[in-house]
Amino acid sequence: MATVSRALRDQPQVNVRTRKRVITVARRLGYIPNRAARSLVVRATQTLGLLIPDATDPIHGEIVTGFEQEAAAHGYTVMLANGFDDTAHERRALEMYAMHRADGIALLGSMLSQRETRLIARASPVVFVNGEHPNLAGYQSDLSQGCIRADDIMGMDAVMRHLFDSGYRRPAYVAGQGSASDLTRRSALAHALKTMSASAPLRVYDSPPRSGEINGPLADMIAKDRPDALICYDDRLAFQLMDLLRERAITAPRDIAVVGFDDIPFARMANPRLTTVAQPAVEIGRQAAAMLLTAIRTGTMPRSIQLPVRLMIRESTINPAAQGDKRPRDQI
Repeated sequence: MATVSRALRDQPQVNVRTRKRVITVARRLGYIPNRAARSLVVRATQTLGLLIPDATDPIHGEIVTGFEQEAAAHGYTVMLANGFDDTAHERRALEMYAMHRADGIALLGSMLSQRETRLIARASPVVFVNGEHPNLAGYQSDLSQGCIRADDIMGMDAVMRHLFDSGYRRPAYVAGQGSASDLTRRSALAHALKTMSASAPLRVYDSPPRSGEINGPLADMIAKDRPDALICYDDRLAFQLMDLLRERAITAPRDIAVVGFDDIPFARMANPRLTTVAQPAVEIGRQAAAMLLTAIRTGTMPRSIQLPVRLMIRESTINPAAQGDKRPRDQI
């Protein structure tokens, strides 16, 4: 039995010919190693837990892809859970990871506090990816270790400069739901606008309570106020608003410029193509897994990092009639 066990674990003590024979027989018999039993011996499960807030969000899917690629490259399996943007679901998912003894846990866009998360996770190392608890607004309260973010402040500054360079003077922000990234983005936009203009402060439109859809009254308000540019919390919000404004005979970029955030795949294919801030989503996922694997291997969590973003300038902010022949381009 010892020889069989070593052969199935590809141990060098067993010669190549014997290993091949054991593996062939095991496959013929449909044998699958009991990883749970093995974990009791080695005190490791070779699994990582990844909690995401919304499985339907394309940007989250890209982060999952990067995370799973990095985990698989090091022989780890990923347990994926959907938090449904709900703290109760997030707590249950964390308890499930603790029960199954995940070697490490990454939370994407979690609304839980970092302190509560680590209490629930128990002994497992935890990495926070774009943590969304409102107390983290501005990102000054992030832990010095174990946190990964896209640089939202850099992105919002680039957006405002692009709009001003393009002649827009009455921009407005269409907010998210009061998460850390939402509060940080609106603050960064307000600061950028203040440095560029002595005019009125940034106009902010609050989204309706979370329902997945923007409602008509918000579009009516924007149609009445007529800002010349809308900076939306994310790409999905931007597309919903463009559709509602089109029903009110207001189109982008002819009547209003529209900017999103994330650079989901549809942003590059829509008509008009959407100007947006691109997060390095796949790289964020890879870095999160790499950070966890380092913590598991060394017992020390790596320092927190912030990844740069890119402003992707496309048709939704370029009005040929007003701007001349300025073709879409990508801008850092």
